[in-house]
Amino acid sequence: MKREVSFYSEGKKIVADMYLPEQYAEGDKCPVIILCHGFSGIREILLPDYAEIFSAAGYISLVFDYRGFGDSEGERGRLIPSEQVVDIRNAITFMEAQPEADSERIGLWGTSFGGANAITTASLDDRVKCLTVQITFGSGERMVVGGLDAQEKSKILSTLKKAWQRAVIRNKPMMLNMDQILTDDDSKTFYSETVEKHPKLKTRLPITTIKESLEYKPENCVSSIKVPILIIGADQDIVCPVEESKILYEKANEPKELFIIEGAKHYDVYEGESFKLSSEKQLEWYNRYLK
Repeated sequence: MKREVSFYSEGKKIVADMYLPEQYAEGDKCPVIILCHGFSGIREILLPDYAEIFSAAGYISLVFDYRGFGDSEGERGRLIPSEQVVDIRNAITFMEAQPEADSERIGLWGTSFGGANAITTASLDDRVKCLTVQITFGSGERMVVGGLDAQEKSKILSTLKKAWQRAVIRNKPMMLNMDQILTDDDSKTFYSETVEKHPKLKTRLPITTIKESLEYKPENCVSSIKVPILIIGADQDIVCPVEESKILYEKANEPKELFIIEGAKHYDVYEGESFKLSSEKQLEWYNRYLK
């Protein structure tokens, strides 16, 4: 059972879908899993399959659009990690107030950029009781400039500095289309194919989003998380290399587990056998530590 809901995050209306278990009976209090989308994602794509798996197993699943994306209010394309973390925390607050939800059993699920957001949120908010993240990263700096030589790195940092100054001095942020921001072939292919089916995915982002991403380092806070964490990586991932998952795992506290899907690329995890492996492993984790 899916129903559209909404809540507010710093005055912005956030639109979400709440999935209730089919066997839900009035008066039940169900554990909750809040799903956190990846870079510029919208709730209609990729996440519903996971939400349905979890709700079929007795959980309430919440999938939402961050401010500025999809159907939510906010400046279009504004992607600030700290603001998205606030949106997640307000999603937790919203679910705490729902009569169907067990406010003492709220877990987070995050994928790609949303995995970084989920890690950051869990390090700040002790209402999170369980965490699973997949194909995510520990250091935005490694993600953005890690593969560049000194000259290439200097060039991109200089461009970002000028764009930042332009936004501050002239109030004219430099905007880029998604295909100008995405650098790897897998992401470009996924975006071009998906945006045709889901036009709401199309947006322009300020170039300073790259600066925000470069400065984002969830690995610095993962060691402060005190709840069970499952980290899933894909060994052929060129978007968020599997080494990022391994670094996060090494810095995380017990109970923790690292699960690597062999032969899988970044977007493989959302379909077919890789989806089956990832969703089953995550459900097992929630059943062990949240249900």
